[in-house]
Formats: sequence, structure tokens, C-alpha cells
Amino acid sequence: MPQDVDFYIPLPGRQSPDHARAAVDQLAWPRALGLIRSEAAAERHLRGGYADLASRFYPHATGTDLDLGVDLMSWFFLFDDLFDGPRGERPEETRQLTDAVAAALDGPLHTSAPPIAHGFADIWRRTGEGMTPAWRARSAQHWRSYFAGYVTEAESRHRRTPYDSADAYLSVRRHTIGVQPTVDLAERLGRFEVPHPVFHSAVVSSMLQIAADVNLLLNDIASLEKEELRGEQNNMVMILGREHGWSRTRSVSHMRDEVRVRLEQYLVLESCLPQLGDIYRLGAAEREALERYRDNAVRTVIRGSYDWHRISGRYDAEFALAAGAQGYLEELGNARR
Repeated sequence: MPQDVDFYIPLPGRQSPDHARAAVDQLAWPRALGLIRSEAAAERHLRGGYADLASRFYPHATGTDLDLGVDLMSWFFLFDDLFDGPRGERPEETRQLTDAVAAALDGPLHTSAPPIAHGFADIWRRTGEGMTPAWRARSAQHWRSYFAGYVTEAESRHRRTPYDSADAYLSVRRHTIGVQPTVDLAERLGRFEVPHPVFHSAVVSSMLQIAADVNLLLNDIASLEKEELRGEQNNMVMILGREHGWSRTRSVSHMRDEVRVRLEQYLVLESCLPQLGDIYRLGAAEREALERYRDNAVRTVIRGSYDWHRISGRYDAEFALAAGAQGYLEELGNARR
């Protein structure tokens, strides 16, 4: 993220005390599954700092719980890189891969499924451990929306019809930014569940939408140079330019203001949580779960994203382009074996 862009993030930064150990061990899982098969790929992966990201998203997690968070972050970015190449412009090819991965939500995968799908199957199995069927169904729906968003984005690229309004873009990008599955995992790692009716309340839904919006606005600024180099047109900076005729500087300034406004709204929503507990007549344990969701899930996905974007090497243009192209070629090679 450009160092000269200041953001209003009125939430404390936190990090797991086990982050150094997790960082040392972070390559074991993707290597074992064949998601990283060369030293060059390992080096690129380490430069992304995904163990650092997980330790900020899940500061309450240690040991195998934090490892699951790290594996999810590794998987997210390895998966995303597969669409930086030609596949990301071919809707049917995109759909084939996302369907192959999403099949893990419905049962065991065939051995012929690509490594990225087996990686997701392992994460999904571990994520569901100890969680209720209702929670697993809710999380599965979030994953389906995430995968569907990739197909929608590929259709836009294929038609050469980039989004012409911020609202249209947000309606898709809120899913593909991956915030909801990321926040879901915080419940699993903390061994708690937000009561179902409360999760779907207007207050919690608005908090989560703000978390997604802040993440995608930060991400689009950080990835702008990379996306310009590979011809991507669906970036909020570019969309605001097309929609309003703004310069890049004006668009970035607007996005910075949008982050500030959204987080001011977020703090107001947070202040409503005690009353929300009263409205839904929550017991002591349910109120505690809601507080933990605020502190160890929603807040951390906002602040953790900001802190990570400022230090990650993922958005160095040359690094990111090479990672995307190599990821696509390696996955394509695996699929043909």
C-alpha cells in the first residue's frame, strides 16, 4: 500500500504471540499438498507474509488453531493467483475450477481433483470440527458466494465490459474479497458461535459489510500498480475515474474518505451491540460470544488487513505478476496429468 496514503483506522492492532513459530512452519502445509512445488514459488509465497496476516486476523489463536488460520490465508492467495492469468478471462474455465473446489462442500473429492481443491477440502474439514450443522451451513453458503464471484468477474473480463459504477463493483467484490469466510474461521478458532438470529440482524450484517468494504478499498489501492500492468480494469480506483472523470489522486482520496466514513459508522454500530443483546434476549454466554465476535473477528479483520497491506511484498508489481502467471501454469500442468 502506498506509504503516503493515510487511513483512519480507530481500532487497535493486535498479533498472536505465536506468530514467529507459525511463520517458520507456514510452508509445510502447501508443500505437502503440492500447492508449492519449487523454491522460487516458496520464496514468492514467503514474501507475501500470509502467516503475518493470519496472526493479525486471529490474534487470539495459537498452536494448531493459528496454523489453520495460516493455511487458510495461504490457500486464499494461491487460489486467487490462479485467476491472474488467462483463466481469469475465461468464464467457463473459471467455473470449472471453482466448481471443482466447491465440490468439497458437498462431500469427499475424487482423487483426480486438482491440488487446490484438495487443499480447500482439508481446510473445510478442519474448519467444521466442533461446529454446529447450522454454522457449517451458514459458512458453506459464504464460500459458495465467494466462488460464484470469481465467475462473475471472469465474465466481465471476457466481455471486455468493466464495471462502470462503484455500486455494481461493490456488489461482486464484497464476495470475492473473502472477508466473510475469514471472519467465520474466527468463530471456529475461538470455539464460539454467534447466535443465528443475531448474525442476520441489521447491526451485525452492516458491521460485516463495512469490514468487507474497508478490506476491498485497501486492497484495490495496494494492488493498483499490479492490476494496471496486467490490464485489469475492475479496480475501484479505475472505476471511480470512469464513473466520475476523476484523476487517480482524486479517486484514492475519495476511497480514503470512504474508509473514514465507514469506520465512523462501524463504531456507532458497535455501540449498539448491548442493546442488540437486550432485543434478542441473549443469555450471558451468548452476549460473550457476540463480544468475542466483535473483538476477535470483525475488528481484527479490519485492522489486520490494514497493517498487513503496509508490510506485505505481495503487491510489488513484478512479484505479483510472476506469482500469478506461475500459479496458473503450475495448476494447468497439474490438471493435465
